[in-house]
Amino acid sequence: MIDSFEIFPWQENYSVGIPLIDEQHQKLIHLLNKLASSLANQSEPVELKNIFYELALYAVYHFQTEEKIWHQHLAGDTWETSHKKSHENFVTDMRALQDLEHSKPFNEVIEDVLSYLTHWLIEHILESDKRMAIVVRALQSDTPLDESKLHANLEISRTTGNMFETVLSMNDTLTARTLQMIKASRESQKINATKFLASQDIDTNLKSMGITERERDVLTLLVAGYSSKEIALRLAISFRTVEVHRAHIMQKTGSSNLIELARMHFS
Repeated sequence: MIDSFEIFPWQENYSVGIPLIDEQHQKLIHLLNKLASSLANQSEPVELKNIFYELALYAVYHFQTEEKIWHQHLAGDTWETSHKKSHENFVTDMRALQDLEHSKPFNEVIEDVLSYLTHWLIEHILESDKRMAIVVRALQSDTPLDESKLHANLEISRTTGNMFETVLSMNDTLTARTLQMIKASRESQKINATKFLASQDIDTNLKSMGITERERDVLTLLVAGYSSKEIALRLAISFRTVEVHRAHIMQKTGSSNLIELARMHFS
């Protein structure tokens, strides 16, 4: 098992200067890191889905909080409209990523989500939210709107420009390395499962039990920790067919002990 880690470490320079928004940003990043750790440790799809839904729901809640604050100070302004649109685009993109579950294993969907979220959050926090927060603070000091917006643009250009590209590059690299590590771990499990099932004693037992070649393919992926839905996608067969093969394997081997024994063998 991979120790808990942060694919997106919180840094003080991510603070926008509005405590409630900063607190919610940290919560979003915490959920993102939790999702990454669960994926790295190859948690069951149901656990990944639960964290994913928690993150998506919290993002919507956070957007509502932000929009109330921006509306108090920028009602009807193009900056408010544009910011709200970015939130709507985020929700649309997340739904599109979720729909990929119908065409690829859910763990791979989560990989796409992690790549998208790390990039989106960095850009949204360092560029959009910081800019909006600067305007709000300026307006609270009775600075005219046009002057507040000009100040915000200058401040973002001065403090965030170079840092934005650096942070984005660092997090993109970290995300890519993490996903590469996850894929390598999954492939290693499959290789170990194949070797285990090909060992002389196990191979002889499988043949004596009447395990077919297709059932062996399914069994290999089961031992490697893949869900029935993932197996169906990888073998280009229906979920129902996988379940039938799985039932036959259980009947022929007598129980799931072989699967558990194999997992213990190379865990």
